[in-house]
Amino acid sequence: MHWHGTDIRTTYQTPEGRPGIQWGADHAAAVVYSTPDLRQHAEPVRPDAIYLPNPVDWMELPAWKPSGPPRVLFASRWEDAKGGAEQLKIAAAIKDVTNGQVILEGLDWGNRADEARSLGINLIPTMAKPAYLRWLSGAHCVVGQSAGILAMSELQALAMGIPVVMNVGDDYYKNPPVLSGGSPEDLAAHVLHTLEDPLALSAQVKGREWVEQYHGPDVAVEAMAAIYRRVMEK
Repeated sequence: MHWHGTDIRTTYQTPEGRPGIQWGADHAAAVVYSTPDLRQHAEPVRPDAIYLPNPVDWMELPAWKPSGPPRVLFASRWEDAKGGAEQLKIAAAIKDVTNGQVILEGLDWGNRADEARSLGINLIPTMAKPAYLRWLSGAHCVVGQSAGILAMSELQALAMGIPVVMNVGDDYYKNPPVLSGGSPEDLAAHVLHTLEDPLALSAQVKGREWVEQYHGPDVAVEAMAAIYRRVMEK
């Protein structure tokens, strides 16, 4: 059984959702979860649940090609579950320090999307995955979600070499290659610094190499094979 987020974090807490998820947890040969923040939700339901990091598919990623006026993209939806309130503060801080000289874009998605639009963020309609990745690949800098985890969008941006600005949870990752700071103003300063020379900063943080080490397909296959071996030995 594979838990991705909302299923164990939210649906399990509802009277309608809990029975089915609990039955699956009780009868599965193994249970895995995809992001480190889910541990606190997964282990009470299945104590031997295993963290299986999301793998990035290198073959589907377009080349990173930042061009034209500086573009800062918000990769995640404007949703409370993604740290939406904090995300809006970061967006406002970036707008303040860039003085309207930078294109700010995000997805027209989430319960706080209208608030983002009112800040002057250019919201793009949701799109198919290939189009989303092409949109992402044109960014000079990506702002990750404010929920403290590297979800797939942030990992894809790092894998393309795009500098990512965000805060991650303590002890969630080993040396995460993101530009982090304690406040929205700190993160906005990182964005401003990144825009001075995105290519140089990309080479410095080595996001693609980090993703390959911890979230590459080979790593995921090896981890999954180990789980299958343990299951077959029982």
